[in-house]
Amino acid sequence: MNPTQSNELDLQVDEQTAAMLADSVGRILSDLCTPALLRGVQESDGASREADALWVQLRDAGLVDAMRADGADGLGWGEMRATIEACGRFGLPVPLVETLAAQALCRLAGASLPDGTATIAVARLDGILIVAEGVAHASRADHVLVSVPGQNTGSAQLLCLPGANARRQPSIGIAEPRERMSWVREDAQVLGDLPDGVDTLLVGAAVRSAQIAGACSRVLEISTTYASDRVQFGRAISKFQAIQQQLALAGEWTAMAAMGSQLALRGPGLQLDPVRVASAKQVAGTAVQLCCEIAHAVHGAIGVTAEYDLQLFTRRLWTWNTDFGSSLYWARRLGAALIDEAPEYSWDCVIRASGDQASGLASISR
Repeated sequence: MNPTQSNELDLQVDEQTAAMLADSVGRILSDLCTPALLRGVQESDGASREADALWVQLRDAGLVDAMRADGADGLGWGEMRATIEACGRFGLPVPLVETLAAQALCRLAGASLPDGTATIAVARLDGILIVAEGVAHASRADHVLVSVPGQNTGSAQLLCLPGANARRQPSIGIAEPRERMSWVREDAQVLGDLPDGVDTLLVGAAVRSAQIAGACSRVLEISTTYASDRVQFGRAISKFQAIQQQLALAGEWTAMAAMGSQLALRGPGLQLDPVRVASAKQVAGTAVQLCCEIAHAVHGAIGVTAEYDLQLFTRRLWTWNTDFGSSLYWARRLGAALIDEAPEYSWDCVIRASGDQASGLASISR
């Protein structure tokens, strides 16, 4: 496939549907997913009547099942990207993004997701056990989807594990409640084989990159507003060149995180280019570090106080940054893939990954 063909595919994304979904979720979250709700969920360790009511609203709006359709008729990543970014922008404390990712994985495996809420996780086989560390929204999930190595090299098998059967241990989390979950192998329902190179790690990295892009834009907005309102030495601190330079740097990395998200979740279907996903997660990780550091430097001590909203989003950014592979992990994967590809110029790989959706360095998925 050449770049021209890739552009034609990109145009097939239903932009009207994507805008409608993003507008719908934006209105719901503006009304219900408030900083007060995030504090309530945090104080109750994930359990909240307001969060339950928010989930009901999302379900009634059809957003919870937006990617459930079987076959090729359902919505793809291109239609859902803006919705996932909106979830990050509002710090959504219920597993909408994870349920959508689980539905996409099921469709890729030729299966249907059982009814109920779901989350996805990276798991390892430990004797007779299947173990997943730091599972997000574990207390709300009826099902946990994981992938394990399949029969063929490069392929993975998709498993569905019942939340009710899990042995649980709380994990340390600075924002969202996390749990270590384990099951005996007999608990697993085999849903099917995933396409080569696709697993829960790849899909999780893609959706977290989009959430990070949305949350970075919220952090930048909070910081810019504060700098315009905060007066020091007789003028707003936003008038000082040092503050302007730092906010501009945060803006650059927020834009780069958004560009990475757009490339990773660009196509009209469920196809994910491993190189684009790896690049998006790596860039998103750097954006988290710089945006959070700059935001808290601009705010000073007030930024970490429980009463101020900034910390609600920066703590989620740090949590999402370590989910499904850190920035360093994906940088190493990209570097190893580049070495294996052995191009005459590294820039050729950048152009190829940006312009041809079906391309990608094959070794990135190993």
